[in-house]
Amino acid sequence: MMATKTEHRTGRQVDVDQTMAMIEKSQQLAGHFPDAEALGRARRILDGDLTLEQAYDELDAKYAQG
Repeated sequence: MMATKTEHRTGRQVDVDQTMAMIEKSQQLAGHFPDAEALGRARRILDGDLTLEQAYDELDAKYAQG
């Protein structure tokens, strides 16, 4: 699989696949096992498809229903 690089508004490039692997592994080492929804949200942030504020709004909406 070819690595995906995304350029953000700051002009920096992010290797999305490598960063996702680091996020998932660090969560596992901490004893957390993020679900597909959480990992998808992280990927959308890294891809630039979702802002941090929008991600928080998604989480607020998700847990407000409970």
